[in-house]
Amino acid sequence: MVSFFSEALRTRNKDFEFTLSRTRSAKDVFLKGGHVTLINRDQRIRVIYDNRRVIIEPKGYKDFDMSINLFDSKPFLNIHECAQLRFISKFAFKTPYLKSTPVRSKFRKVYRSFLEIAVRNFLKGYVAEKPLFGLLGNEFKCYKDLISFIYGYNQSSEVKVSKQSISNLKHRRIIIRPVPNTRENIEFTRYLKNKLPYFDDVSFLKSF
Repeated sequence: MVSFFSEALRTRNKDFEFTLSRTRSAKDVFLKGGHVTLINRDQRIRVIYDNRRVIIEPKGYKDFDMSINLFDSKPFLNIHECAQLRFISKFAFKTPYLKSTPVRSKFRKVYRSFLEIAVRNFLKGYVAEKPLFGLLGNEFKCYKDLISFIYGYNQSSEVKVSKQSISNLKHRRIIIRPVPNTRENIEFTRYLKNKLPYFDDVSFLKSF
């Protein structure tokens, strides 16, 4: 974990994403009804210091690169000291209000099924600057053909895919997530392998 977080610190965005799996909360079931089902959604973890604890500077800390190393920490003396430093630290990240400033949507992608994770990952691998999973990136003449290919697997009809959603994937940072090794994803991977014999199903389909 230390090695993983250290690598995240060396990236430009200082964060990493993963797919969080959890069951519906008791409160959600009570308020909305239904059953206790599994929910999958994207989770972003930022490794930038958040001023919630005091960093313990090691001896000879001047010889350390404070931007890419992990250090021990200790709690603040009281909540007021913490609140004051957190208030000051937000100045560098807050966007000043302008009438023309677009509204930023909160990062939260919820998946309706395990199959949707697989479909989205295939699309990301195809539109990536360097296509992944053995794909060439020129298998389809247009987005319409790509969508028809996805829906060629009948169960994929439950996943909403549009030309705009594919275009959005192409113009954002591509993050590939492990595709759960479930029955529906195994069947979808077989469909891909059958249609595209050179498709790298080993790197695409991973177990938990």
